[in-house]
Amino acid sequence: MARTIQDPIHGSISVDDWCIKIIDTPQMQRLRRIKQVGFASLVYPGANHTRFEHSLGVMHIASVLASKMQVSNEGRREVIAAALLHDIGHAPFSHSSESIVKRYLKMEHEDVFPLIKGTELEDVLEDEGLRPKKICEYIKGAGIVSGDIDADRMDYLVRDSYYTGVAYGVFDLKRLVDKIYFDREKPVIDSSALRAAESLLLSRFMMYPTVYYHHVCRIAKKMYEKAVERCIEEGNLEAKLLLRMDDHDIVAFLRDQEGFAREMIERIDSRRLFKRAIYVSCSRLGVERINTKRAEREIAGMAGVDEDCVIVDIPEIEEAKELKAIVDVEGQRVKLEEISPLVRALREAEKDTMKLGVYTKKEYVDAVARAAIHYFNIERTPRQKRLDEVLPIW
Repeated sequence: MARTIQDPIHGSISVDDWCIKIIDTPQMQRLRRIKQVGFASLVYPGANHTRFEHSLGVMHIASVLASKMQVSNEGRREVIAAALLHDIGHAPFSHSSESIVKRYLKMEHEDVFPLIKGTELEDVLEDEGLRPKKICEYIKGAGIVSGDIDADRMDYLVRDSYYTGVAYGVFDLKRLVDKIYFDREKPVIDSSALRAAESLLLSRFMMYPTVYYHHVCRIAKKMYEKAVERCIEEGNLEAKLLLRMDDHDIVAFLRDQEGFAREMIERIDSRRLFKRAIYVSCSRLGVERINTKRAEREIAGMAGVDEDCVIVDIPEIEEAKELKAIVDVEGQRVKLEEISPLVRALREAEKDTMKLGVYTKKEYVDAVARAAIHYFNIERTPRQKRLDEVLPIW
């Protein structure tokens, strides 16, 4: 027996009864209350979709791909289960909590086994003859759930594009899925889908600066991150509780705090965010290694403001794993980056999209900007005029 779920991206999704049992567990249901793209709704009001619906979409794509794999029925079901469960390790506001979990719990969101062990979810999996450890391997490994060309990214690009209203995430998903075949469990792209694969990389390249690393999203993320870290440091919050909390839980918790943490969430609630003092390409910096905590403290001292009023943000770009995806060109297998000049160009261009941000309260922008320019030894005359950079007039 199977049920049908109507999805705005993939249309009618067929879901087997054994998948419904997994979906109905508390670990999966929590994802209904975790936003897929963190604080992006502050920029794109429609971006209120959740990790839950994304997980269903990944399950759907993985199911189509798994049907082509030469594996047992048990193996196919474990791949599909991994697709469903790949995001249960996300803390509130998804990637906005990633660095906190990594710092205090030494975990990545793919480390889901501790969230399965000893729970109702483990019982459901074992009752269905599925191996939790094998499912966890698929989530962390180089397969179709999280690999060189994976169902996760295929879904989130088109889904995030749809809900934000940003058209850059659109690519020919159906053709790409149709033209993937498997050598054992290794996906291979037929050369006839080369343009679809290139389009996926182009979509990724455009979506990062436009949505995921939009400066307003970054500012809200860093304010939230700093508030939660303060609560953990002061002993008001156990970091491990984040893995059981959802967006509503953490917002209610922060609103109930005093001082800095409460101020930060109230500012996010009312969209009274910090402003950009500087926002420039990392290539313009006169320093290499940066300790953000130390930089915040020293810039605040130079500017004569409280350390809580300065945030230094250096985003880490997610690796474009698709660069190493294998393409079948007339029987010869080569990496996507080796056969595509466009993909190679995107790899180089991506380096210039990384921007250092220094954020502060509106009234301190000028003082903090002057201090940060001196601290980071930012070149006064850029080699090339860049869009969306923020620096005071010299």
